[in-house]
Amino acid sequence: MKIGEMKNRKTLTTNEVAKIFMVSDATVKRWAESGLLKSERTSGGHRRFRVDDVLKFQAEHGIGLKRRHGDDSPSKLARYRNTLRGEDSEFLNALLAGCEEEAGSILLSEYLHGKPIERIFDELVCPVMRRVGELWFEGKINIAQEHLATRVVYNALYRLRTHIPVVDQRSELAFCCSFEGDYHELPTHLSQIVFESNGWEVMNFGSSMPFYSLADEVVRHSPDIICISATLIEDIERLTRDFAEFRSKLSKLKIPVILGGRVFEDNRIKNRFPADFYLKSFTDLCILIRNFQK
Repeated sequence: MKIGEMKNRKTLTTNEVAKIFMVSDATVKRWAESGLLKSERTSGGHRRFRVDDVLKFQAEHGIGLKRRHGDDSPSKLARYRNTLRGEDSEFLNALLAGCEEEAGSILLSEYLHGKPIERIFDELVCPVMRRVGELWFEGKINIAQEHLATRVVYNALYRLRTHIPVVDQRSELAFCCSFEGDYHELPTHLSQIVFESNGWEVMNFGSSMPFYSLADEVVRHSPDIICISATLIEDIERLTRDFAEFRSKLSKLKIPVILGGRVFEDNRIKNRFPADFYLKSFTDLCILIRNFQK
């Protein structure tokens, strides 16, 4: 069923929208209840969708449209189904096979079934990407496959992000980045999404951010919180000194600093980098953000 065939009608039923998008009625209802897709109620309590709203939703999210470059072809899906024997994660296999559509659909399905984004990150995205790193270290995949998986996970996250309702914007500003020498950008990207989903503005400086330059930006923009991740630390002596200078320079501003990442599971490293908060998960970050806003 095409929207163009209904252009003389002002509204559509749940079943008609489901046929347009090639999904179940229940999926359309979840979109409507979560605010992703605008709907109205008739005097009899039946849900109706304005054609203009459905067209806008379809254009923004590409649901029910013709397949495009980057979508999953039959040959790509075949590679996905046979990627790694012994690995039971559909999401992992989708990443390694380069199946952007499949990976995005898995994340979107988790979200539409009511799982908060911070739990999706903690329970699915981070464990799978950690497994990708382990497979490369074990020699079971090569660097090209690791790069492909990383690119696909970013694409999947972009698709998920477009479905997250825009909440009322607050005045708080967060800085996100990773330690200099750490080129793992995914944690900063996930942190940004968590902050934005709670209404914060975010300046994400990405990976390998020198502390002296970050300090300049802090003075320039006066963020309400600074969130820094570290998956690895190469030159711990130099970074210890740089971090101490960074905290000293900004001490009068009293801006809370959050540190997160696997390296801080080691108390010897944690003690070298004193911070206001050490977080182990994106769920912890979400809780902190909400407590900060009270």
